[in-house]
Amino acid sequence: MNSFVLQLIFFFASFLLVFTPRNYLLNSDSFIEESLSTEDDISLYIERSQPMDSIFSTLSKKGLTIDPEVFDWARRLSGWRSVPRGHYRINNNGSLDKLLEKLGRGLQDPITLTVLPGQNIQSIVQQFEKQSIYQQDDFFEALNDSTWLATVNSDTDRVVGQLYPETYLVYWTDQPKTIIGRLIKENTKKLSTLIEGEPFTSTRWEEVIIMASIIEWEYKFEEEKKRIGGLYWNRLNSNMRLQADPTVNFALGERRRLLYRDYSFEHPYNTYRINGLPPGPITNPSYTSLEAAARPERHGYLYMVASPEGTHTFTTSYEDHQKASKIWRDWIQEQYRIKKQREQSTP
Repeated sequence: MNSFVLQLIFFFASFLLVFTPRNYLLNSDSFIEESLSTEDDISLYIERSQPMDSIFSTLSKKGLTIDPEVFDWARRLSGWRSVPRGHYRINNNGSLDKLLEKLGRGLQDPITLTVLPGQNIQSIVQQFEKQSIYQQDDFFEALNDSTWLATVNSDTDRVVGQLYPETYLVYWTDQPKTIIGRLIKENTKKLSTLIEGEPFTSTRWEEVIIMASIIEWEYKFEEEKKRIGGLYWNRLNSNMRLQADPTVNFALGERRRLLYRDYSFEHPYNTYRINGLPPGPITNPSYTSLEAAARPERHGYLYMVASPEGTHTFTTSYEDHQKASKIWRDWIQEQYRIKKQREQSTP
C-alpha cells in the first residue's frame, strides 16, 4: 500500500472522528435534550468575560444538569472560547449547541427595571444599581454631567423629574447614560402628548414637570390631582406664594408632618419663603401627575387643607380656609387626646 493511499485513509478516519461525533452531538435532539435539564429557568450573570470552559461549574451549581464530558466535547467542537459579560436566561427549551452559541456570541436576555413614582434621586439610583452591573457612583456621575444632560434636553436641577416611572426592559450591562437617557426620552414622549399643539418652550415644559412633582407628593386620592393642579396655578397666577408643604419636606430632606417652625427657614425650595415655583422638581412624577399639571381642573380655589376624611377641603376665600383649618386642627387634637387616653389606660 503506497503512502498516498495511507494518507487518504488517515484523512477519512480523522474526518469521521471529528465531524461525525460533532454532527451527532450538536444535531441529535434526543441526545441534546438528555444533556440539558433544569427544573427552573436559570439566570446567569457574568460580571466580566470569562473562558467558556469555566462556565460548566457555574451552570451546575445553578441546577443545570449537563454531562461534563459532553459539555466539554461540545464546547471544544463549537469553537466558542469565552463568554462576554452579561445576563443570560437558560431553560429546557434550548439545545446544547444553541446554548453554546448564545453564550459565545453574548446574546443577552433583558431584565425588568421598575422605576416607581414619587421617589427621590437617591432611591432611584439605588434601584438602578440593583438592576445593573454599574455602581451608584457611575449613575451619579452621569446625573451630574451637565454637558451630556444638555444633549438629552435636561439639566442637573430638572433631571429627577424626568426619570419617568415605568417598567422597562433593559440589559444588565447597559451603561448609566443609556438607562437614564431612555427614562428622560420616555418622559419627553409622555409630556409632548399632554401639551401637544402648544408652542415648545423649555420654560413651559420645566414648569409642568416641577408642578407635577409637587402634585405627586401632595395628593392623597387620584381624583384630587387635577383640582390640586388648578389650585396651585391659580395661586401663581394671582401673584400668591405657592405655599406647598411638599416643597418644605424636600428642603428638609424628609417626608413627615410639618411643624410651624419648619415653614420659616430660608431655602430655595421653601415655597412659603420664595415667590413662584422652586428651582427644580422635587421628585419623579407619574403620568397622571404630569396630566394634572399640564391640564388642570379649572376652578376658583386658592386654598386647601387636609380633612378628617383623608381628602382635602378646597376653598376660594381665606375666611373659609380658616374655618376648614380649624376643623382639621380640632380633629388632630382629638386624635392626640384619644391616643393619650388609650396609653394611660394600658397597663
